[in-house]
Amino acid sequence: MKDTDKTKEQLINELDEIRRRVNEAEKLCSKYKKAVETLLSFEKALETMQIGVTICDLEGKILYTNPADLDMHGYKIKELKENSVRIFAPVETWKPLTKDEISSMKRWKRESINKRKDGYAFPVQLMSDAVTNVEGEVTGIVTTCEDITERKEMEKEIMERVEDLERFYEMSVGRELKMKDLKKEIKKLKSDFD
Repeated sequence: MKDTDKTKEQLINELDEIRRRVNEAEKLCSKYKKAVETLLSFEKALETMQIGVTICDLEGKILYTNPADLDMHGYKIKELKENSVRIFAPVETWKPLTKDEISSMKRWKRESINKRKDGYAFPVQLMSDAVTNVEGEVTGIVTTCEDITERKEMEKEIMERVEDLERFYEMSVGRELKMKDLKKEIKKLKSDFD
C-alpha cells in the first residue's frame, strides 16, 4: 500500500514504529561503541603491561601475545602467527593438556623453564586460566609469564650465604667445644702441679 493510500492514523503509527526502531538502533549502536571502547582499553592495558600475556586456543595455537612476552622471548609478532605456545618452552617441559584438564583448570600457577628464540633457557613463573565464551564453554587458555631469573639468582645467593653461616656456626661451636676441653685440660694440669 502506498503512503498516499494510508490514513493519517496509519502513517502516525508507522512513524511511531520507525522512531521506536531508530531508538533501539541508537541504543545498540551506543552499546557497540562502548564495547569497542572497552575492548580497546583492555587491549591498551595488555600492550603496556610489564608481564607477558599469551592467549592460545585449545590446541595450543597462539591467538595473541603482548609486547612484554614477545620481548622476553625475542620474537616479533609475525613470527608467532599460527605457531604453538610450545615455541616458548624446551621440548622436555612440554606437557600437553586434554580438553577436560583445561576445562577443570583453576588458577594454575607454576615455575618452569622457557626459552628464547636464540635457544637461551631461563626460569619463569607462569599463571594460566581457562578462557570461556559467553555460553561458558572453554575456548582457550590465557597465560601470564614473568622472567624470574633475578629472583632465582637472589635465592641461590641467599642459600649460599645460609650454607656459609651454617658452616661458620658449626666451626664456631666446634672451636667453643675445643676451648672448653682445653680449659679443662689446663685446669687439670694446674691441679696436678699444685
